[in-house]
Amino acid sequence: MRSHFNTIVTSLRTKTLPEIGNAVYTRSRLKILSAIDLVLFEIYTGLAYRILLIFIIPYTAITTHAAIYPFYGFFYFFWHPILWPSFFSVLLPLFAFMVSIYVGWFTVAYPPQAVVMLFLNGPMGFISSFVLVINQAATIYGIVAKLFFIKSAHKTLFDTVLRLKGLESFVADSSGNSAEARLSSDPVDRAYQSILHTAHVQWRLFIYRLTSPYLLLKNLITFPIQFIPVVGPLISALLHSVDYARAAQSRYFQLKGFTPKDTRLFIRRKYGGYLTFGIVAAILESLPIIGMFFGFTNATGAALWAAKMEKKNQFAERTNV
Repeated sequence: MRSHFNTIVTSLRTKTLPEIGNAVYTRSRLKILSAIDLVLFEIYTGLAYRILLIFIIPYTAITTHAAIYPFYGFFYFFWHPILWPSFFSVLLPLFAFMVSIYVGWFTVAYPPQAVVMLFLNGPMGFISSFVLVINQAATIYGIVAKLFFIKSAHKTLFDTVLRLKGLESFVADSSGNSAEARLSSDPVDRAYQSILHTAHVQWRLFIYRLTSPYLLLKNLITFPIQFIPVVGPLISALLHSVDYARAAQSRYFQLKGFTPKDTRLFIRRKYGGYLTFGIVAAILESLPIIGMFFGFTNATGAALWAAKMEKKNQFAERTNV
């Protein structure tokens, strides 16, 4: 105790009064901000937040303009050829995989479903079963493609958009904190470690989704809905809209160094924006065949929205210094 007291006295003697005042101000400000964050987290995760959602959703949907970003991303992608390689690098494997999914699923699923639909709807059963199988194949393709094909391409695309919007230092400074950036410099070791890292992350996600009662119940209820012709993908888009938006900006949360708790709080502060962005993005990606392309334009739109938020955040930090 006495040594601690002596340390404080020594530091006071060696510092001027303005320095002491700045130190006290900085510590007090940090404590106040942490207290505010704690209160906000309790609000945004408690019953009060759920009651206020009726006001939060329309307000944040309007103020963030998030619903326009999938369309903004579409035009931005076309006007910036530097973004095209991220799409063309996976186009051939994606197309081959898509063809195999559609052909294989038609071979297996169309005959029995056509018989059932023919019995229920008469001659129109051939058409209704055709539309049903198309939607089923598109759903299966979308799930598998996101897990194994396009995640790395979306990450590259996201970083490129941020750099184009003048956030080179943000990408460079933050990327060094990710687990992938700490891999070995040797190409062989790096590839091996990258595979292990990806497998580890996917395994943790799989276990979490398998053991989370909420996610398990949600998936059991919503997965069959996706196979309903026409309206099924629309209903699924509404139910999973926030998940779509969260996944589209997962790279931004990684660059920010957010924990899962930070991410939940950040999304809930802008819940209406993530809801509307996710609805539009999910509907576009649910379109058969061309949904593959909209996945990249949606990622572009998500990066443009993230760039706007980050610039606003950096401006606020500069003005508060």
